[in-house]
Amino acid sequence: MSSSLEAKIVVLGAQNVGKTSLVMRYCKGSFNPAQITSTVGASFLTKRVVDNDSDTVVRLQIWDTAGQERFRSISRLYYRGANACILCYSITDAQSFTDMGEWLMELRRNLPSDVVLHVVGTKADIVARDPSLRQVPFERCIAYVAENLAPGLGSTPPPTATPNNGQSYLSSGAIEPRSPSSKRSSGFWGQEVGWDACHEISAESGEGVEEVFRVVARKLVEQNRKMQQALLQATATPNTPGFESGMDGGYFDASNGRGSFRIGRDRRSWLFPPGFSPAVTIDRAASTQEQQDQLAESRQKQRQSSCC
Repeated sequence: MSSSLEAKIVVLGAQNVGKTSLVMRYCKGSFNPAQITSTVGASFLTKRVVDNDSDTVVRLQIWDTAGQERFRSISRLYYRGANACILCYSITDAQSFTDMGEWLMELRRNLPSDVVLHVVGTKADIVARDPSLRQVPFERCIAYVAENLAPGLGSTPPPTATPNNGQSYLSSGAIEPRSPSSKRSSGFWGQEVGWDACHEISAESGEGVEEVFRVVARKLVEQNRKMQQALLQATATPNTPGFESGMDGGYFDASNGRGSFRIGRDRRSWLFPPGFSPAVTIDRAASTQEQQDQLAESRQKQRQSSCC
């Protein structure tokens, strides 16, 4: 039986970086910039995704927020309570990358430290057609993620940090490490420092879009699993019989081997093999004891009457 999870994802970034196009491509499978207008406040879409590794159905609530400065205070109302955040910048606009740092500081002031963060560079299709239009090298994003998500490691990215010497993924023919079931990854999948937290995508072609949300969903599922485990450990009954500190063996490992176990209301002895052990219910045992007491009392009365 599959489990289910509901999570809120907020998409943040400067104006015109392509946040709405990213969300529409993922949720609706469409790309029509002529019909997209600047977001006022925020828009809200949902999509269900299945995490195949855990067989978990994740219902994503995706909030597309306005990037204009005048809506900054309003946007805080929408991203509060978010479980994950996608920070967007355009790889053709260096200022949008700089602005992303302000959004990150906003998040850290208003959201818990365990929120899932993912950095996405948009408009990779433009750079694929004309590499000279790139203003934000991919390794700059890598360093930013390392410094902010894995402090102390930003100065030592792995050799795969610069795909094809800084050229666009879309125009690169080099073979790079890739995440499972993916056409493109950050080049750091499977490493311990969170290098899969950055991607370059194209809302026009759709390349990389599915992977971004799939990776975020996977992290949310894993985070939820760890929280559930911690909750179970916190609520577990302490000093379980047979497992206290310094106690040998388990609950059923008594030295005389005459322990018992319960099935429903039945208590069976470990002493006898199955089919031979007399299963006596608690109610039946109580009834038998009562009958014995009544019989003893009756015999006592008979003795008293006979002697008189």
